Amino acid sequence: MKRIKEWILGCVGLILGFLGVNLLIFRILFPGPKKRWEQDTYDCAVVCGYHAEEGGSPSRVMKCRVEKAAELWKARRVEYLLMSGGAVKNAYVEAEVMKRYAMELGVPEQYIVEEKEADCTYRNLKNAARVMKNCGFSDCAVVTSGWHLRKADHYARRAGLTYVMVRAKEPEGQSLKETLSLYWETNLHMYLNLWKGYY
Repeated sequence: MKRIKEWILGCVGLILGFLGVNLLIFRILFPGPKKRWEQDTYDCAVVCGYHAEEGGSPSRVMKCRVEKAAELWKARRVEYLLMSGGAVKNAYVEAEVMKRYAMELGVPEQYIVEEKEADCTYRNLKNAARVMKNCGFSDCAVVTSGWHLRKADHYARRAGLTYVMVRAKEPEGQSLKETLSLYWETNLHMYLNLWKGYY
């Protein structure tokens, strides 16, 4: 009986040690997102895409991201909105759906730029960097969900952007369990991608 207890404790110790080491590696490789505004205004807000509903209307997560970006534009914290996202989960191009919703919120069409090819966070920021260069934009505020900030921040750094991360609110009615699940899934996906060579 004593041996069994010692074996169980040893296994628990190994598992906790393994998890601790991996958590440390994760936090070193993916530091906390850069949320401090270092200047009063940025040339644009890069809005990370999220799939639309099957009927083509903006999903709850997408709405929250666009609403935050529109809020920044109305407060004159950004001059333009750069919507990034292709047709990933269905036939609807995320950038187009986000643009329409931003216009419904009062942002004039001439202040909205679209990037319609990105199919993941990596390409959201990589493609946004290319579009920004073509438009003559020097810096940006990257707008996304709280659970997605660290991942988008990592790719913003990799893309060489001058940026600040901006958190959009979570959809009304989203439970704590759902939010924690999104954090867990996103962070696990980031870590797994590391071993696939995406980083």
